Amino acid sequence: MPEDRKKTKKTAKTDKAAPAQAPKASSKPAKGAAALVIVESPAKERTISRILQKDFVVRSSYGHVRDLPEKKMGVDEKKNFEPTYVLLPRTKKILPELETLAKKASMVYLATDHDREGESIAWHLVHLLGLGDDRVRRITFHEITPAAIQEAIKEPRGIDLHLVHAQQARRVIDRLVGYKLSPLLWKKVRRGLSAGRVQSVAVRLLVEREREIKDFASKPYYSLGAKLSAGTPPPFDARLTQWKGEKVESTQVYDLFSEQYRVHSTRFGSRPEIDAVVVALSGVPFTVASVDKKEVRRRPTPPFTTSTLQQAASQRYGFPAEKTMRVAQGLYEGVDLGDAEPVGLITYMRTDSVSVAKLAQEEARRVIKSQYGDPYAPAEYPIYQTTSKGAQEAHEAIRPTSVTRGPDQVRKYLDPDQAKLYDLIWKRFVASQMTEAVYDTVAADISAGPDAIFRANGRTLKFDGYLRVYVEAEEADAPSDEEQEGRLPDLKAGDVLALEGLDPEEHNTSPPPHYNEASLIRALERHGIGRPSTYAPTIKTIIERGYVKRGIKDRKLIPSELGVLVTGKLKEHFPDVVSLTYTAEVEERLDRVAEGADQWQKVVGEFYDPFQKALKTASSAMEDYKPIETKEPCPICGQFMLIRESRFGKYLSCSQFPTCKGKIRLTEDGQKAVPEMTEEKCESCGKFLVIRMGRRGKFLACSGYPACKITYSLDAEGKKIEGSRPLATSRGCEKCGKSMWLRLGKRGHFLACSGFPKCRNLKPVGKVEAETLRTEALAKEAETRAALQAQSGNGNAAPAPTTPVSKSQP
Repeated sequence: MPEDRKKTKKTAKTDKAAPAQAPKASSKPAKGAAALVIVESPAKERTISRILQKDFVVRSSYGHVRDLPEKKMGVDEKKNFEPTYVLLPRTKKILPELETLAKKASMVYLATDHDREGESIAWHLVHLLGLGDDRVRRITFHEITPAAIQEAIKEPRGIDLHLVHAQQARRVIDRLVGYKLSPLLWKKVRRGLSAGRVQSVAVRLLVEREREIKDFASKPYYSLGAKLSAGTPPPFDARLTQWKGEKVESTQVYDLFSEQYRVHSTRFGSRPEIDAVVVALSGVPFTVASVDKKEVRRRPTPPFTTSTLQQAASQRYGFPAEKTMRVAQGLYEGVDLGDAEPVGLITYMRTDSVSVAKLAQEEARRVIKSQYGDPYAPAEYPIYQTTSKGAQEAHEAIRPTSVTRGPDQVRKYLDPDQAKLYDLIWKRFVASQMTEAVYDTVAADISAGPDAIFRANGRTLKFDGYLRVYVEAEEADAPSDEEQEGRLPDLKAGDVLALEGLDPEEHNTSPPPHYNEASLIRALERHGIGRPSTYAPTIKTIIERGYVKRGIKDRKLIPSELGVLVTGKLKEHFPDVVSLTYTAEVEERLDRVAEGADQWQKVVGEFYDPFQKALKTASSAMEDYKPIETKEPCPICGQFMLIRESRFGKYLSCSQFPTCKGKIRLTEDGQKAVPEMTEEKCESCGKFLVIRMGRRGKFLACSGYPACKITYSLDAEGKKIEGSRPLATSRGCEKCGKSMWLRLGKRGHFLACSGFPKCRNLKPVGKVEAETLRTEALAKEAETRAALQAQSGNGNAAPAPTTPVSKSQP
């Protein structure tokens, strides 16, 4: 890397990539000075500062401190992809304090996360603070506990430049793709689009699955069941498995993406065929031909990795991947447990390893024996093999930092989402350290005359083992083993059975299921696309860009027409960018850089050269996307309108745009969005409320708009969220002087400037303050309404008090 340019940090706005080795000398601190520990988040700072109370000062960098510039590429292709970094806005505020503390400190410990991003933050801090080798140490840990922190300080190391280079290579490649490809999509399709190495492949998976579903032709097939009795109740079920010497096979097509089998019979494809079998079996004897009894053991699933935690939280609680990571981050960084010191409740949550520390296994064994008994603790500690590509075995699986802190014990200190996720992590880890579940299984072949053989299966749980603690989400609501496969009577070869009835059943072959977040993450991981830290932001990005829509109730991920359009153009002109194998190969090359087996500039260059050639060709060869003309007249100027699509969905736009800005919103099926009348009345003016479609979905609004601007948010089930309408307060905006509105967001109430979007000032408010402001605003509204009614002498004719307009309001 090139040498740093000589200039002071206070005046430098940009900085070329610093040299690989940090300066070897720095000013000596005062004798007896405290050591400085720098972490990357305020929550982590709070927890560790209470652990290291003496001789240590802990401060946060608030995430990354430098990055590539926001409004230009910041990568010099002619100088071996040399990056130019700029200080982030928040870094400019905290840097003076960090510089002062670093100069006074006896030693600076960089305690950022134990991954490529954390290593990069540490490397940037070294160069921003001018730290020499004699004054800086890198410490890492998998859990934020007193023992782990103290152990890390005793065993510091230098910065791993291989990890830094791998992070830098990923950042440079993503910047090259984003800044080169996005403008082309803006020019050829529409403004505001983006493309990326991982996100474009994720959208391609969804587009191809949607096409497979639409192209699937369902076919009927038939199976035959028999209700049999061995003389004593209850009867049991058997299925026809062989007819006239040929197996009645069910074809099981394994779907790599959904990890599910699609089953259909290859023997009977029509109703007359199966009816003929029923006739042929009338009056024939049913005799037990053979009985196979055996014991089957079922091993517990490994403890969580990042991807399996995201999948389980999605399946069990409907958590989006981003939410799962946000909640897990809070559990990792530390929670106040009453009078005790704050402590991290789980180990590091970005990992693809299933390894477990020996001490953690020993503690789990003691808890298992104490709570469940000796039979539930295996003779030897379980060992699990990591199967994901590029797994970092130096990391551990996600587990509780102490198994002795059970979910019930810490629940009162956690919010509901934290409690759910901790319960899931604790149970999965404890179950992974328990004995296998044991089943007794029975398989009986039953002959029906000379032509047919039926099979009856039975399974009973002999010992629950790990199932006493943890059951997979998809099994939790399923019938029990005995309900599903039945408990068979004591059968022996030669037993003659009574036929109670034959049941021919029609089925239809089904297409593969839509992806949800859990199955998409599983597919990305299996193909080697992305890494633990990228799954959640990738899904968030493709939804926010409008390439994908997520179902409110079923949470299916369905590509939009925009996603299909962009994917088609990328597949045609940039096959490597959306290639599963090529993208996985790039990930593997980045892993090799992290291991020190490859040079980052070489990896970037080998990716960029063919990409640049494809870009040059596509600039002239890619056809412009033309919006669809309609006969719908513009409501403003009367000219014809065009069907366009934004990330919020389809809409009609005037063909004279931007001269005329007429617009009509469309529903998902392409119809004009018409307000849906409700029976509920507006509390301000008494008119009926209607359901309208806004940019972010449906909302409730007064039918008296624009005279009355009352709006309410709707929940996932379409019910009104009380208290969700914005309220005008007496607070003034300190930036522009306009009044502030009280709004309700995902994380609670906040104040927002009424001058939005020109003024974007907003402030969070606590529950008590929000309730006070709400009471004052409602009282003011009531007072204004009473005054207006008194003036008009007719309450129904009184205009509504001034209420902020929702940005979703048309």
